[in-house]
Amino acid sequence: MPTVVLPPAASTTPVPPARRDGRERSRVRRAVALVACLGLGLAGCGSGDSGTSSSETTAASSQAPTTSTGAGKANTAEVVSAADAFLKTLSDDEKDTALYEFGDDAKTTGWSNFPTGGVKRNGIEFAGLDDAQKKAALKVMEAALSEQGYKELQDIRAADDYLAEAQGSGGGRGPGGGDEYSSDKYYLAFFGEPSETEQFMVEFGGHHAAYNITYYKDDVSLSPTLTAIEPQTFELNGTSYAPLKDKRDTTMAAIAALSDSELEKAEISGSFDDLLLGPGNDGPFPDPEGVVVGDLSQQQQDKVTAMIRTWVDDLDEEAAEALIAKYVSAYGETYIGWSGATDIDNEETYVRVDGPAVWIEFSNQGGIVLDGVHQHTIFRDETADYGWN
Repeated sequence: MPTVVLPPAASTTPVPPARRDGRERSRVRRAVALVACLGLGLAGCGSGDSGTSSSETTAASSQAPTTSTGAGKANTAEVVSAADAFLKTLSDDEKDTALYEFGDDAKTTGWSNFPTGGVKRNGIEFAGLDDAQKKAALKVMEAALSEQGYKELQDIRAADDYLAEAQGSGGGRGPGGGDEYSSDKYYLAFFGEPSETEQFMVEFGGHHAAYNITYYKDDVSLSPTLTAIEPQTFELNGTSYAPLKDKRDTTMAAIAALSDSELEKAEISGSFDDLLLGPGNDGPFPDPEGVVVGDLSQQQQDKVTAMIRTWVDDLDEEAAEALIAKYVSAYGETYIGWSGATDIDNEETYVRVDGPAVWIEFSNQGGIVLDGVHQHTIFRDETADYGWN
């Protein structure tokens, strides 16, 4: 079983955000969460005993009855087929590294925005795979994600090659050597045996990406998924990249659509220098703050929907459409808010969408390896965080 190593105390990676005292889930939301935990057995509500990374033990963890809160339309069979094809390329020892019990607590600790030298990821590392195995591994993510989402994943990996070159040439201002960053420092793991009838999760991650995608029959959850980037734009081997551009543009457009009075009402108390519910903090979710999306004009609501889409549309297309409909239907209980600043070039800019299910954070960060601003983002579904078991 991979060992999780905590980041070094002297790391220059942004520390977890400041959190205002007394900010906790409201009574209503606590009650909803309790009902969900009792009725659905959501991950993180119970003890979740850690298990072994073994293909012989994964099946037992997914036998308990499961009730999902998904919106359907998942391409589960396609993902299972790609996963099985990848697993067939592995030796028994490699399979043992890639497979975990579904209920293993490692799923909640083996992802981060730190380089992999700071926080050990779950699963099998791309650096140890041959070209055919890497291709098969990426086919899993290509099946799980939309064309847009898969391109974003590949662009984020390319950014790590760019950072490696920057540090290796002395052009980076951050500490450490260029080998801290690489498109090969990404990992693929499965929690539970890939199955069309039992719950399982695909976990893919490295420095600035962490996908935790859970399937159960025709339902799918993209929660939690972290996407981040440094720098915002770059050129590598003659190709220009701008990962997360859609997320930047739609987030700023949604905030810019608010009137002065709405903007004042939407300000979230406290300040945030990183994601509130990012790696290492799965909750509780705070009290809702901001303006109610359902109280906004249709044009303003459309801006919020466009923002949410840039996260949800990373998922396979049909499932994404079903989830978007679910989230839009709850706009009467969904809030959009901001803190610090509302300028894409300001390090203090922080934006949040918070609904009964959907949770999105967009947090600007100061440069670590390079000068300038970069982004950390998180997508969660409160009703399906790490799936439904």
